[in-house]
Amino acid sequence: MSLAGALADARKSATRVYINNFADKGRQNTIDLLLGRLMGQSPLHLYDPIADYVNAELTTRAHEYTTSSSIKIWAGTFNLNGRVNGIKEDLAPWLWPDSNQSSQPADIVAVGFQEIVELSPQQIMSTDPERRRRWEDAIKWTLNDCARKRGKDEYVLLRSGQLVGAALMIFVKISILTKIKSVEGSVKKTGMSGIAGNKGAVAIRMDYAQTSLCFITAHLAAGFANYEERNRDYQTISHGLGFQRNRTIENHDGIIWLGDFNYRIGLSNERVRQLIDKFDLDTLYENDQMMAGHVFPFYSESRITFRPTYKFDNGTDDYDTSEKPRTPAWCDRIIRKGDVLKQTHYATAPLQFSDHKPVYAIFHCATDDVNEAKKQSLSQDLYAEQKLPTKNSSRHGDIGDSDLVGYDSIAPELPPASSDRQKWWLDDARSNIAGPEGESILNRKRPSNPFTSTAEPDWTMRPTRTKSTRTPPRAATSKIASGNESYPSRAGPFTRSIQIAADEYIARNKDVSSSMPKSSSSARKPAPPVPRKPPSLTSSGDQQALDNPKPAISIARSLNSEILPRLPPRPTEADAGNPTTLLDEDDDGARSLPTLQPTRNI
Repeated sequence: MSLAGALADARKSATRVYINNFADKGRQNTIDLLLGRLMGQSPLHLYDPIADYVNAELTTRAHEYTTSSSIKIWAGTFNLNGRVNGIKEDLAPWLWPDSNQSSQPADIVAVGFQEIVELSPQQIMSTDPERRRRWEDAIKWTLNDCARKRGKDEYVLLRSGQLVGAALMIFVKISILTKIKSVEGSVKKTGMSGIAGNKGAVAIRMDYAQTSLCFITAHLAAGFANYEERNRDYQTISHGLGFQRNRTIENHDGIIWLGDFNYRIGLSNERVRQLIDKFDLDTLYENDQMMAGHVFPFYSESRITFRPTYKFDNGTDDYDTSEKPRTPAWCDRIIRKGDVLKQTHYATAPLQFSDHKPVYAIFHCATDDVNEAKKQSLSQDLYAEQKLPTKNSSRHGDIGDSDLVGYDSIAPELPPASSDRQKWWLDDARSNIAGPEGESILNRKRPSNPFTSTAEPDWTMRPTRTKSTRTPPRAATSKIASGNESYPSRAGPFTRSIQIAADEYIARNKDVSSSMPKSSSSARKPAPPVPRKPPSLTSSGDQQALDNPKPAISIARSLNSEILPRLPPRPTEADAGNPTTLLDEDDDGARSLPTLQPTRNI
């Protein structure tokens, strides 16, 4: 090969790499942006009567091209308490609890960890993913080792995510990879009001065949008294965590939450331990905080048949024996939502290297396998039934059977639909739709889909604005202070008595304020006035009082001393109809004097 040929091949290779990795991706992002499929966008609805009819028929006749099947899902949660010594331990009792050789292994394995690293300030600000990778390798090795011993398919890591101490890992069998698509991940912080990631959730969603699944591992606020904070954390995650194409957690056929929710048992420590010794789990479950019904609406949890999973002494099965022992609780939970999910197991595993016990659940998920060839063939037949032969030939050339246009118009006044070879706007076709005579506008109450039947008319009359003939009542004004501004007089004997006392006080002190020595800088241009409170207690000519705050305070005190003795008597029930005559009362029955503030007309 010549040098020129080698350079040409290299240029082509570079061009293909650029197009495949940048150009096509950017084009798809632009399309998603225009269609409103990105996160936080409202989707754009494109209405097509032919496509809507075909989709409705495909849904009705889904049994012709779909077959029902079931997959097995294993989901587990474990609070590691920052421990790493468990990586080298045997995780099979937790990840592969069924030792029966003939049992069907799980198709999807969802593992959720909490406190995978110590929740130190350094980790909160910068998460180290090395610990998560080590656990991924340990889990993958355990699953594949058990699969090889039983002659089953091996597992691969589909996707993982981490938020400081919370981590979620999804493993799937190699044989089902071709049926999985649209895999996405997302995280949501709830620590320190959404600033820190020491608390929060990690979610991964996917589509298995025609069934959408979502897995969420969460670590909520700790502490017995932080019940309301845990509820707020759930609301933040449930409503704030989202995926692309404006998907949320609720937009899935099957939803599985697994994590350390930190809900406690509302009984004393001694009482809880006594009930555990008696194995009275029903009484404990009735006093569980999560059963109050304020979180996880419409979710289901299987009956708990194991002891509380928190808190144990590390390396033992004994509950906390420290100086300040924690009350045992079911902090680690797994719940589900969706008609496609059926739970068969809910238990713990005997691992002892953490102060929590790992929990796992096994589900059977109903899925629909679609024969794409049959679906495509049926779709083409339905489209062909809706097409009509072309009635008129275009002046731009004859139209063959391969370019069937001439769909019926959606309205008698409109032309038929166009195609690549026949365009109604080039064939002198014009719409003659016009509104009725008079002030008429399009009816905004009609649905956005123009092909939907509705009783709303196309046009409506423009609303006319009528000028109000009411004139607001003229409020009586009184000049407070010696300025030119007039303020409306407030109704009620109490307010009037305050205004009268203020006017009398200002009149008596007018001579005092006028006899005050003026500053030598009065000939200069005065500085802009500084707003002070309350403006009604100072005179505009009292410049020295404004510059010195102490006389203003003494004046206010003198005013209060003269006004208070002249207060009207306590209002009676007859004055209840006039809210301006009522005084505020403190908890001890003492009346509080409202602040004297002038009101302006707005």
